[in-house]
Amino acid sequence: MAKKRRSSPVVEAREQMYRDVVLDAAERVFGRGGFHNAKMQDVAREAGISLNTLYGTFSSKRDVFEALHEMRGSEFLGQVSAALAEPGNARESLHRGIIAFVDYLIRHPDYFRVDLREGRSWAIGDVEASPAFQAGIANWTDLVRRGVSEGLFYDEDPSVMAVTAFGVMQIQLAAWLAKPEPPDAPQIAELITIALERALCLPG
Repeated sequence: MAKKRRSSPVVEAREQMYRDVVLDAAERVFGRGGFHNAKMQDVAREAGISLNTLYGTFSSKRDVFEALHEMRGSEFLGQVSAALAEPGNARESLHRGIIAFVDYLIRHPDYFRVDLREGRSWAIGDVEASPAFQAGIANWTDLVRRGVSEGLFYDEDPSVMAVTAFGVMQIQLAAWLAKPEPPDAPQIAELITIALERALCLPG
């Protein structure tokens, strides 16, 4: 049986370039009007490529949508996970994690809008199929367990407290971004920290 020929580095680089261009464009298109209202023609126009080139890169709009979530979700997970892994007690880690969470979504508002427009709730597991979401929940659950063991957090179900944290962050950030003149990222992070400390942390 004949061996499948490997793509040349030039071809692979061109394919990756098209993927990046398409995903950046799709993020803006989906963020503006939602996934269901968007057409592949809209994505191609935003990306500045032909429809044929778009279909040569992704087979369907759903394929684009899933690839966008995989890319951004992995980046998001990496940034927040790195913040949670830094030295310090659980309360300090909570604060750093919130800062990283807010920072990423403020820098990628269209990615956040995609989830909001599609009604994807991080608190009730609407994105359970996402490996990045599951890894993120696992990291926050570990943080809650650590906080309980350190005597800093309420001794309640860690998995419930973790999704509570996710839900509070999503709702709070969405509410602040909906304001005509939202505060800057550090202010939003501080306000979310206050809300989560009330929900998770023991007094004192």
